[in-house]
Amino acid sequence: MAMKAVKQHVHGRLFQSNGRAALLLLDPKPEATTDASLYLRFALVVMGPEDHVLPALLLDDWGNEVRDLEIYQFIREHGDDFPRGEVFGFDLDGSETQLFLRSLELHTRWPCYVYQTADAPLAEGVRLHAVLLPTEGTATPQALDRPDDGAVARPLRGAQVSWWQVPPDTDSFDFSREMV
Repeated sequence: MAMKAVKQHVHGRLFQSNGRAALLLLDPKPEATTDASLYLRFALVVMGPEDHVLPALLLDDWGNEVRDLEIYQFIREHGDDFPRGEVFGFDLDGSETQLFLRSLELHTRWPCYVYQTADAPLAEGVRLHAVLLPTEGTATPQALDRPDDGAVARPLRGAQVSWWQVPPDTDSFDFSREMV
């Protein structure tokens, strides 16, 4: 079985301008694939060069496998306890890589990349800068610290993005507001 980078399926719309991207998050846990389907991949950051690695599989110090989105929870909760744990994944160009947990920035927010299809090449990911949460009663975009865990779960909640409450009928985003 070939390794595949971990991804999270969401429903939303992507707004892009001048090399910046914002995701209007319509449903963080959709049940079905639709025209609104997008796929998020969260990069681990390598200490020093700050290269981004998209994980596929993690092995702890005893060889136990951690897969799927649980990789991010494991790193948050146990990364410091398993310095010899190994991550198998991909560089952004799609080439396979392997590294130890001790070589990662374990306590940083994860850069997030958006893909239009589930099987899009890794190099086609668009770096996400902002997440827009449609909120009834909101007249203009308002910056948030971060949504609570009930509204948006990890790993998206731990992404390296700015967060905004926006009117539900939002059809664009003014990136001059956005600061990450």
